[in-house]
Amino acid sequence: MRDRSAAQRTAERGFHTTSVSRASDDFYEVLGVKKDASQPEIKKAYYQLAKKYHPDANKDPGAKDKFLKIQEAYDTLSDANKRQSYDQYGSADPTEGMGGGPGAGFSGFGGMDDILSQMFGGAFSGRGGHGHGHGFTGQGEDIEAAVTLSFMEAVNGVQKTITITPVVYCEPCGGQGAKKGAKRKTCRTCRGTGQAMFKMGGFHVQQPCPECSGEGSSISSKDKCSACQGRGRVRERKTVPIDIPAGCDNGMRVKISDMGDVPADGHGSAGDLYVKVRVLPSKTFRRKGSDIYYDLQVPLTTAILGGTLRVPTVDGDVEVKIKPGVQPGDELRLRTKGVRKVNSSGRGDQYLNLNVKLPTELTDKQRELIEQLDAELTGKPRSDPANESAKESADGSEPSAKEKDGFFSRIKKDFESFKKHDDK
Repeated sequence: MRDRSAAQRTAERGFHTTSVSRASDDFYEVLGVKKDASQPEIKKAYYQLAKKYHPDANKDPGAKDKFLKIQEAYDTLSDANKRQSYDQYGSADPTEGMGGGPGAGFSGFGGMDDILSQMFGGAFSGRGGHGHGHGFTGQGEDIEAAVTLSFMEAVNGVQKTITITPVVYCEPCGGQGAKKGAKRKTCRTCRGTGQAMFKMGGFHVQQPCPECSGEGSSISSKDKCSACQGRGRVRERKTVPIDIPAGCDNGMRVKISDMGDVPADGHGSAGDLYVKVRVLPSKTFRRKGSDIYYDLQVPLTTAILGGTLRVPTVDGDVEVKIKPGVQPGDELRLRTKGVRKVNSSGRGDQYLNLNVKLPTELTDKQRELIEQLDAELTGKPRSDPANESAKESADGSEPSAKEKDGFFSRIKKDFESFKKHDDK
């Protein structure tokens, strides 16, 4: 139950992970934005490109295909869940390739009126036509914040508290900008509709009235709310708890809905809060995605004879068996000893890079043992006459298999003694 609730909270928060693979057309490159671009930046880039390449406005033969790519990129990156999937799998649909082709299910593009309506939040008409008109409602701007975590806080998950100062509706006047009991006057420019018609190129654009900011009415200076100076908005300092799930990585972002700015004009829902996570490096481990890497120092005798070593993991120390004859640079894998994967109950692995530790100082006994091993392995003559007689028989022939076994037994016994001394 604990894993399931954590995954559900993570999905609601809308984490964005680093891309592992990319489709042939990088959506961020298509829109000309960075991979950590905010929603307002993505929206702005889309609107500019949509105006430029929409087939209603651009008759170039390649404009239609270009616009389709722009629309597909925006549809993916403007949706938190699709963007998360795209960042992780290189596609808004992790099952892409199992059915349908590129663009399967794509609904095409709307008219230029639809694009302009999204851009300006008003009603539009085509060349010489009439707008459909509707009451003005706005969407507040998204805001961003950052939080810094230690390596282990990111691995295990943690709750952090951050301070933000979003734009909110003024509480004394309820966002109206007028003193209590004061009356607003109907705007003479828009006659109380809150909308004004403008001509932009060949289009008639209906936008919020600049005189009354889309309110449809205005208020005299003496009747303005003293708390907000008649603006109806103020900045408010808020303390917000942020639940960071286990496995989050450097650069990930958590989304909290409706914690951004309220609309500057008119009325509508607040934007969202995006919290970027910064993870400090560990002095012990290295991390790549959900996998952990650790450099394990292996004593010379353990590398030769084998044994067990205690190894730190993110869950605590464990005993690891080292096989005889390991080489410098060999790698061992500890399954499921890595970091928990965000949006999943799975875990990564821990990899041990083996570094054989050579002694810097030797006693006379240790040096003698090493020289005996070297002579046996390389066939070099020994300087010790007693050892020479052990190597060759009286008539100069090679020692028998039994004599060799006896020698290696002595070497192993001496090395085990050397290992116990080295471990101390």
